[in-house]
Amino acid sequence: MEKPAVISTHDGKKIYGILRGSLDKPLLVFIHGFTGDMNQHLFFNGARFFEKKGISAFRFNLYSWREGARKLNDSPLSLLGKDLDTVISYFREKGVKKIFVAGHSFGGVTVLLSQKQDFDAAILWDSSGDKDVHLKAKYVKAIDKYLLQEGWAEDFTIGKEMYEENNKKLAPTKLIAKIKAPIKIIIAGAGEMIEDGNELFYAANEPKDKATIEGATHNFDEDGTEEKLFEETYKWIKRFV
Repeated sequence: MEKPAVISTHDGKKIYGILRGSLDKPLLVFIHGFTGDMNQHLFFNGARFFEKKGISAFRFNLYSWREGARKLNDSPLSLLGKDLDTVISYFREKGVKKIFVAGHSFGGVTVLLSQKQDFDAAILWDSSGDKDVHLKAKYVKAIDKYLLQEGWAEDFTIGKEMYEENNKKLAPTKLIAKIKAPIKIIIAGAGEMIEDGNELFYAANEPKDKATIEGATHNFDEDGTEEKLFEETYKWIKRFV
């Protein structure tokens, strides 16, 4: 059973999400990546997979078209890290005792930017590392924004704060070294972030774990790779339930 939820942020914005399951069970919070959304197959199907395992799931949009929500081009990852803390606090206040987080791509960096780290364990799904977090973009003076020049996101613009944060300040290997919660790195074996994933793993504190999904590209679109991703995630979570 799914229930919509609207959570208010510290600066008056709204976070729109969907809870699947009940609050008397452990909860897995999904965090999508750059230009992603909560209804990508990883999160839509993941919520159903984990519900069958006795774990509730919350998926939400970091930014969207809905009233009061953040917009992508004005949402630096450090701000989204605060929003993740807000989501976790919301469920802690509702009495959820065990909370886990799974961040995909830039969503992994969002997890690492959590200031409170009030989660029982984390899983990074093919997370961006020190190399991939940098954005290729060109400043457009007329709109005071940066126009992305990546093949997968050419039509998107981002603000100065986000561009400068990603390209001048963020080093995920340094961020992960500050995470005290247990953390697992899952790498797409046919993707482009294998080196980033390995560097994140080596920089992480114990307890930690690593898995590679062979044949998977970044979004785990290939037949059977999504299921393997979920199984590896579940193996980590059940150690701490």
